[in-house]
Amino acid sequence: MSEKEKALNPDPGVCVPWEVKKAEIGEFPGNEAITKTEWEKLDDFAYNFIWFWAQR
Repeated sequence: MSEKEKALNPDPGVCVPWEVKKAEIGEFPGNEAITKTEWEKLDDFAYNFIWFWAQR
């Protein structure tokens, strides 16, 4: 699967993969590891929030 296809069809439990978000940001000005961890937490929350409301 190409990178573009992977971005359009992320893994289950992911809305926007870190790789896609990092590409949008470009050159990263700070500690990437901390930001990646926080992005993945936020993305997980968003996925679960959407899943909860879709299943109601």
